[in-house]
Amino acid sequence: MSFTLDLANWVIAYLGQNPHLSIAVVFLISMGEALLIIGLFVPSTVVLVGAGTLVGGGKLDFWPIFVATTSGAILGDAVSYWAGRFYGARLKRMWPLSKYPGLVEKSELFFSDHGGKSIAIGRFVPGVKAVIPGIAGMMGMSHTRFVTINVLSAFVWSLTHLLPGVFIGKGLAVASQVSGRFAIVLFALIGVVFIAAWLIRVVVMSVIPLLIRLQTRLVDHAASRPGRIWQWLAETFAPDNPRALRVVALSAVLAAGGIGFASLLEDLVARDTMIYADLSIANLVQSVRNTPADRVMVAITMMGDGTVLIALGAVIVVWLLARKAWTIAGAAAVTMASAALFVPFMKLLLQRARPTEIFSGADIYTFPSGHATLATVVFGILAVLIGLGVGRWGKAVIFACAGAIIVAIACSRIYLGAHWPSDVAGGFLFGVSMTAAFALAVEATRPEKIAPVVLGAVSLVVYAIVSLVYVANGHASAMLFYSAPVHATVVTDAHWREVGWKTLPARRIELTGETGEPFIAQWAGPVETLKTLLHDSGWEIVPTWSWVDVLAYSDGRNRIDALLPRPSLHEGRLANLSATKSAPKDHGRLVLRAWQTDTIVTGENGERRPLVLISLTLERKKELPIIALPHDVPAPTRDVVGVLSLLAKAGKAETAPNDQGSRRRPPLLVHVAL
Repeated sequence: MSFTLDLANWVIAYLGQNPHLSIAVVFLISMGEALLIIGLFVPSTVVLVGAGTLVGGGKLDFWPIFVATTSGAILGDAVSYWAGRFYGARLKRMWPLSKYPGLVEKSELFFSDHGGKSIAIGRFVPGVKAVIPGIAGMMGMSHTRFVTINVLSAFVWSLTHLLPGVFIGKGLAVASQVSGRFAIVLFALIGVVFIAAWLIRVVVMSVIPLLIRLQTRLVDHAASRPGRIWQWLAETFAPDNPRALRVVALSAVLAAGGIGFASLLEDLVARDTMIYADLSIANLVQSVRNTPADRVMVAITMMGDGTVLIALGAVIVVWLLARKAWTIAGAAAVTMASAALFVPFMKLLLQRARPTEIFSGADIYTFPSGHATLATVVFGILAVLIGLGVGRWGKAVIFACAGAIIVAIACSRIYLGAHWPSDVAGGFLFGVSMTAAFALAVEATRPEKIAPVVLGAVSLVVYAIVSLVYVANGHASAMLFYSAPVHATVVTDAHWREVGWKTLPARRIELTGETGEPFIAQWAGPVETLKTLLHDSGWEIVPTWSWVDVLAYSDGRNRIDALLPRPSLHEGRLANLSATKSAPKDHGRLVLRAWQTDTIVTGENGERRPLVLISLTLERKKELPIIALPHDVPAPTRDVVGVLSLLAKAGKAETAPNDQGSRRRPPLLVHVAL
């Protein structure tokens, strides 16, 4: 999966850099997606949505891309169809179809059930889409009928893949005119929500075969063991029991959610890695905060407030009671009430502080996120109930839509600094377990009388109305409540030199919580002064990073000096200053990075200096077949000494005293006069 996504990302970057080749690329991608078996491994959706985004952003023209996409889809299906017509049943015994007998059988059943419509429907169904045209030709579908359906469905398929990207690109183009940071936040939110919805749909659609194999092994094992309990398990989970597979699936989800929540809790209590990762991700998100994005995120977070979710939950329970589904109504009410009580209990038990001090009372604690927990439970219950009235494909779409709403609410909590990332992850995992428990309770009842599709429509209408009224009335006050706080730690120069320097990290901290290269110096002074010093000493100041700069990485022929240094992060923040200097003897270049901290150093006369952390690495080009990628290695000692000497000349500098027995190497402390 990672290789496919990496390939798709490279193709999108290549399209942006080489628009004259974009028509050929999307044509080949669209055709490959429709070829027998090959289509299983072609990342058409990601690439075409990405191409649509480039269209919306003005990088590509729509009509040539649309014609190429449609033509490729038509030709790919036609090739597969004529292969089936020419070889007939022999095709099933030929490579590569001979390697996928289960997929061929599934596709034959799909064609038998839907006839000619399977050509159109199959384009949107993972798995069978790469086999259906060949099966149609093999089973004697007329040429005229195939061509008609093939052409019409290709038009629809192309539009459904390109237009979402076009709208995204247009939105980003408008957003970038308002604020570059707003564009970053909007793109990140859309990307995370889209990926989450796609993953949920894939899991729902693809996990069934795995569970069938697990169910068969469980039943075989239980049937071979003596004892009433084993025989009861064999009968309960027998393949001929229509509910057995759903029980197995829900039990697996319940166990996975519980184990995931327990593991996350253990990491927070016993390890520092998760805490460091939380801090890094939170800082990264806070670094791109801006007023336009605040307005959007505040509205989204308000749609996950308790007032709105309680209203939605009440509608669900009242509907079930009105339909006299007493047991299901009770299970829904107990599930939601249990989640609502569990959140404050865990917060008081763990007493973990929030990223920002914007709450008071019992709400000052943060784990797990109440918004993420209740949103997962309420929308999960609704998805379970609506899913009772549709097939597996419908269930996948419903859970994907519910997941998209939940993820959007969770992202808004992280963005606004109300929760750490692990808080929303914990809330989601617990909510998934509670939803699975509710679904198991539903399996033990007879839910035929609840009219699930109508329930879904009524619930969503009520949710939309309540959300609209709630956000309209409270958005202004919520904007003030969630306004970005300003943090600063003020220390005296003497305190910094004696002990304060030790409170700052000794090494760069990655997003994952792992540590990187050491900081060779702490600089008390303006970053601009450091920039001038480096520039006058022959260093090249690196310009501000933008997403366009990543395109240079897509050409493996580029030398290291043609690439900007990798955008290294410390606690989620990009360096405030990056500078390079050629190092031909070491076959690379030196990269000096500086991060301004939240610490202010004050002097005897009251002057205030921001405290900056400085690192030095040697960066070389990583030899890869397609892309050019710089990577860091430790800088040679002679270069570290040279940089420290340069910094020392800029102002009063000294090596901090090291406590006896301490293993930490003290950095150079540079005090720059203002």
